[in-house]
Amino acid sequence: MTAKSLHNDSPISEPSEDRFGIEPFAKTLATGILQMTAPEGTVIALNGPWGSGKSSTVNLVRHHLAGAIEAEEIAVVDFACWWFRGEEDLALAFFRELYAGLGPSLGNRFRKALPKLGARLLKTADIVGPVVDLAGAAGAGTVASGAMKWASGLIKLDDSVEKLYAEISKTLSDQKRRFLIVIDDIDRLAPDEALLIFRLVKSVGRLPNVIYLLVFDRPLAEAIVKQRYPSEGPQYLEKIIQASFDIPEPRIEDLRDQMLANIGRICGAPSESDLLQFMNVFYDVVAPEIRTPRDVNRLANSLSVTWPAIGPEVDRADFIGIETLRLLQPTVYRAIRSNKARLTGVADRGLGRYSPDQKADYDKILLGGIEQKETERLRRALKRLFPRLDSVWGNLSYGSDWVAGWERQRRVCAPSRFDAYFRFSIGDEALKKEEIDALIEQASDRSFIQSRLREAVGLLRRDGRTKASLILDELNLHAGSIAKEDVGSLLMAIFEVADELDTPRDAAEAFSIGDNFLRVHWLLRRLILDRFHLQERSAILVTACKTAPVGWLADLADSASAAHHPQDGKSSETQTLITTEEDCAKLQAMALRGIRSAAKSGALASHHRLRQLLHKWHEVAKDDGQEVKRWTKAQLARDDNVVLFAQAFTSHGWSHGSGNRVAQRFTTAAVDGIERIFNVGLFRGRIQSLLADSTIREGDRSILSEFDAAWARRDKGERH
Repeated sequence: MTAKSLHNDSPISEPSEDRFGIEPFAKTLATGILQMTAPEGTVIALNGPWGSGKSSTVNLVRHHLAGAIEAEEIAVVDFACWWFRGEEDLALAFFRELYAGLGPSLGNRFRKALPKLGARLLKTADIVGPVVDLAGAAGAGTVASGAMKWASGLIKLDDSVEKLYAEISKTLSDQKRRFLIVIDDIDRLAPDEALLIFRLVKSVGRLPNVIYLLVFDRPLAEAIVKQRYPSEGPQYLEKIIQASFDIPEPRIEDLRDQMLANIGRICGAPSESDLLQFMNVFYDVVAPEIRTPRDVNRLANSLSVTWPAIGPEVDRADFIGIETLRLLQPTVYRAIRSNKARLTGVADRGLGRYSPDQKADYDKILLGGIEQKETERLRRALKRLFPRLDSVWGNLSYGSDWVAGWERQRRVCAPSRFDAYFRFSIGDEALKKEEIDALIEQASDRSFIQSRLREAVGLLRRDGRTKASLILDELNLHAGSIAKEDVGSLLMAIFEVADELDTPRDAAEAFSIGDNFLRVHWLLRRLILDRFHLQERSAILVTACKTAPVGWLADLADSASAAHHPQDGKSSETQTLITTEEDCAKLQAMALRGIRSAAKSGALASHHRLRQLLHKWHEVAKDDGQEVKRWTKAQLARDDNVVLFAQAFTSHGWSHGSGNRVAQRFTTAAVDGIERIFNVGLFRGRIQSLLADSTIREGDRSILSEFDAAWARRDKGERH
């Protein structure tokens, strides 16, 4: 790879620039084109996926034809089809390029035959949908006036297609020069335009001494054909193409060697002490994503911009790994950026052993939009960047002393270093119109909606809230623009990630109200109350809850129940109900199943809505609290769970005393009704026992002490 190709994505044009082994293939193909016996409209296909080097191969073929071109043994006609948009313009441009390339060799007598043939084919062969009039009559056709002028005066439609073919064929067969018509970048066209190119080549037919070189992605083309002509399949292209060749795949070793060379030039070589970690990251994170020459170029181009700006603040290997994911695995990159707390540092005390459900949650959050066949490879990559994940997906664990080393090395897994890796990914303060439009237009796309919300949770605005609250607010404002048929899919997508959206950052403080759960409640009512009758909206919500997490499920079940059983003896009003009474009962049962499942897996104790879920368990189990009390009693045997319970039942409020200009935060013990879900004596005894333990961590002691003091004040009748 030369300096030229290091800083752009241009195809190579000289054999000396080839680093990936396509030069011998291009030379052989050029020789075949020159030595082909009596070619007659031969169509050669050059196949390869995006970024595989198709245009570079065409340039090298042209290089090896240079001598024959100079000797006038062959002429190359390039048709840059992607310059044109619309079937009519594309069809006209095709025949104009043929005329420009072949016309000078046909002689004056036959020069007009080619545009005549184009006109006849466009009018009679159903090449394009609308009839295209090339005759130049006022007001006729849909083609630009420049194209009409080109055809004006050339066409007499009394000549048959057969006669025109015969005239052109006779002239072409009488000369020694061959014509190579190159049509590159067909796969950059819209599907209908790509099909048009194949129809045009087929319609012109087997002209003597004419060879077509069509360059495209074969699987993509076959998929387009299958969609338009289901009965044809691959046979459609086989009827047009006589010889088909795949671009030689570069050796993986060559791609990796070139990438390492690029990294050395841009970022410098790692020191001997850093080399082991650098190569581990390279082979686990970077190398598996480098599959084409274009991947090599894209990553090199990106690093040439980002590394000079951020390099001194980060670890070389980790930064290159994160940049690789940003470019080539953007879904995973967005998930990383949005989940700093889950990825950095080491596992919290008590969470060293992750349950199957917790592991599944990490899979869904970090790899939810990834094909199954790629998940194991990407797990390995993420574990290499974030050692904490070894505790989730493996059996390794790290002590807190590891964090200091990661901090010194400026690694992405160090909490204080993480943000530096994402300086080129700063969240907006307001949604742009195109973002809002995309959310509305793709409201039924579950993975799209969830990826945007998960990404937004990790993006902080100036007021300290996340971009997720902004998205939910905007969806509320634009709820009326969301198609009725998309409502169910949108709600299912949001419900499924609702617990992830339930972040304290977006909870109102002081005398404001609102959090992301409340925003989702507002949104679902905007979407369903005025647009669906009760049975319809009830069915939509029950369906949308089938994959909902336990926190949101319990909250929605409460809301549905409250609407059916309003306080102060008021009667419920149909227009404000979100479910039927029967479906309300279904939601309660779903909430109970969710709570029991979370309790069994171990996820319930660490759930951020633990207090509400325990009270909900008591309510819906209808067994006078026996089931929930058995569970809490068993959990109190673990020191870490005692701390989690104390934290869950500690509440904070705000007071605005007389003469104060600002609200003051205070702490209370939220223990109303706690006797229904706990053996209170056992709970308080365990708290006192742990506070008397001199080996308890200071963070845990602080949580227990704050809760114990608040509970004592409550017992004395003190407000705070």
